[in-house]
Amino acid sequence: MYAPLLIFLLTIAATLALAVILLLLVPFVFRFELKGGSGAESVQNIEVQWLFLSRAINGAAAAEQEDRKGQKEKKKEKEEKAKKAEKKKEKKKEKTGDEMNIDRLFELIRTLHRPVVALVRNVVRRITIKELSCRAAFGLDDPAETGMLAGFLYAASAPLTRLPAVRIRLDPVFWDRVLAYRAVGSIKITVGRMVVPIVVFLCDRSVRAMIVRYIRSEFL
Repeated sequence: MYAPLLIFLLTIAATLALAVILLLLVPFVFRFELKGGSGAESVQNIEVQWLFLSRAINGAAAAEQEDRKGQKEKKKEKEEKAKKAEKKKEKKKEKTGDEMNIDRLFELIRTLHRPVVALVRNVVRRITIKELSCRAAFGLDDPAETGMLAGFLYAASAPLTRLPAVRIRLDPVFWDRVLAYRAVGSIKITVGRMVVPIVVFLCDRSVRAMIVRYIRSEFL
């Protein structure tokens, strides 16, 4: 009586186990072109391939579909967003100590500099980069903050720049607030090979301390 049910459950378990194994061991291939920034035309073309499956995401096409929505729906969305923004402002006023400002951002950069660089190095060793070309221009209101951000980005991208298929150019702008970027690439990622670097990153003392502080400030 229970034999068919047992066979059914075993079949489902075997199917799920096979699916997990395939997800961990069969690589994903990403091809992308990203472009944007202040005053620049936004481009978001991403193609993902896995086994015989393929999915293309066109950010421009999605934006066009969004623009075709009715005026009433847009108006409702704007009103809802305005209400949410007001609620967020009220919450921020109540929690001024937890406000995410530029000082906190650079505190995070200083805290996570070492584990992030180590994570990038470990990830680079485990992915196949067929092509990666990236150029970014950035600038903040304070030249000193721009220099600090530039130093962090140079250190984090150093493991990538050593690869022959990678071309990265960072242009810090010290006299104006600027953000412009363009990235084109094709990379192959196996999820199973990413588990160890991510676990090592999350087990780092500074990362754990940051996660604990965030949980305490947001939920406790």
